[in-house]
Amino acid sequence: MNIKCFISNIVKKTILKIGITDTFDPMIKIIQKKNLGHYQSNGIMHLAYIKKIEPVKFAKKIVKLIPLSCIFIKICVISPGFVNFYINQKWIEDNINKIFYKTRLGIKKLIPKTVIIDYSSPNVAKDMHIGHLRSTILGDVSARIAEFLGHKVIRANHIGDWGTQFGMIIALYEEQNPSFKKKKMKLEIIEKLYQKSKKKFEQEKKFSEKARWYVTRLHQKDPYVLRIWKKIVSTTITSHSKIYKKLNITLQKKDIKGESEYHNMIPNVIKELKNKKIATVVDGSTIILLEEYKNRQGLPMGIVIQKQDSAFLYATVDIACLKYRCQTLQAHRILYYTDSRQAQYLQQITTIGRKAGYIKSKTKIEHHMFGMVLSKDKKPFKTRDGKNIKLNQLLKTAVKKSLYLTQKKNSTLSKYQLYSISKKIGIGAVKYSDLSRNRLTDYIFDWDNMISFHGNTAPYIQYTYTRILSILKKINNNVKTIQQPIILNNHTESELSLKILQFEETIHEVFNFGLPHILCSYLYQLSVLYSSFYEKHSVLHIQNEKIKNSRLKLSYLTAKTIKKGLHLLGIQTMKKM
Repeated sequence: MNIKCFISNIVKKTILKIGITDTFDPMIKIIQKKNLGHYQSNGIMHLAYIKKIEPVKFAKKIVKLIPLSCIFIKICVISPGFVNFYINQKWIEDNINKIFYKTRLGIKKLIPKTVIIDYSSPNVAKDMHIGHLRSTILGDVSARIAEFLGHKVIRANHIGDWGTQFGMIIALYEEQNPSFKKKKMKLEIIEKLYQKSKKKFEQEKKFSEKARWYVTRLHQKDPYVLRIWKKIVSTTITSHSKIYKKLNITLQKKDIKGESEYHNMIPNVIKELKNKKIATVVDGSTIILLEEYKNRQGLPMGIVIQKQDSAFLYATVDIACLKYRCQTLQAHRILYYTDSRQAQYLQQITTIGRKAGYIKSKTKIEHHMFGMVLSKDKKPFKTRDGKNIKLNQLLKTAVKKSLYLTQKKNSTLSKYQLYSISKKIGIGAVKYSDLSRNRLTDYIFDWDNMISFHGNTAPYIQYTYTRILSILKKINNNVKTIQQPIILNNHTESELSLKILQFEETIHEVFNFGLPHILCSYLYQLSVLYSSFYEKHSVLHIQNEKIKNSRLKLSYLTAKTIKKGLHLLGIQTMKKM
């Protein structure tokens, strides 16, 4: 059950009873100080200010109209107008028993909608580096949660597989000696070609002309040039797919739709934009003037969609892509996971899409921007010589560091077990360290904290899960066959049970706002609550059989919730640590 939503609906209905029909958000939040209650409404106070009514008096009037029923044991008003709700322990007990036998922890699927999630999107001819980490794992969490909630999810890996850089690479490729051509094409070789060709392109006029000539041949689909281009793209995709597998990312090759795939749409899109008087030709270039956005001179910003030489730009491709997603794929919601530097650009593309009628009024376009990964000196996290850190190397280091810690903790494991566990711990730690930060902020990359078995880290939560499994392994029967219900005998058990019941509202909040750190905080709090419960109350050695069975079932539900939560974050669990 989504408790926040349940309380919110009760408050909304009560407001309607007194004749207020305004659009109203009760603003329900969880109270951290438990002596003040479990949930709080800030919206009633806010509504009182709008209506120019004394907040405490207005809140008390509302509270009198809300029946305590079975869910609330107490509702009170706190100055300057907050309304605090205390949840009945019997209600918690009834509902924790209801979800015990349900496969999805009682979480219902929503009415399915088509959700397109644009994430990762690395460049072709380059290896993935740490700058690709946030987009890749943030987008993947949203995709996992959207699917879990019942939506039709279309993952979109919009790779940059078209443009001048391919003319540059192919031109230099042609200049290499025959022995080089016979070498098997690897991404590291392609990337070196790109780096060298970029310098030559900027410094040598003859080479830049040759590169542009190859771009033209590529656009004309010359068989030879097309074959080299396809080899560059396929080599890159194969390399990136290995990174996705290591990171436990759900992106597949079928999710790739590069810029090249919109190429045939572009002439018609330009024609449509001209016919609708959205685009116009100025000095041979086709541009779109946007009154909504001003340049430094205070004039409307111009977005070029076709240059004088008829070449298309990134904006042209993105407009065509938006049209395809909205009209062909019939998207209800499109999420873009790119860094904050893309904010204004995406707003401009969306504005053009709406003006052109490509985007329906109900279709939501959201830019889930994110901050940067920094080193301890608060500068972009790079190698000592200033280069971007390769993602593959970062993951290898993570596994190596976790292997050292795992060996110290458990020397009885086989080499295979050690590596398998260390891989899950190390890569999980890197992902969680990023996901546990609010995506809107920058964060400092810190190896020591992220692979710690203490505090808000993946290893701590993974260890809590493994610890519970070891407890359940010691009983003779399968915990799922225990018929006796969960009985809440104390405050600790009630708080742990309520936290488990709050999983559904947490999932919805993460999906609505694209903020995985909320789920990370939830899983950490759940793990801390279980540790507190386990330290205070015996699970296996208590004489009372009913209480023992109840605590075993509560332990099982905690493990089940942690496993599902980590799975939605793309982090693996293990039976041993």
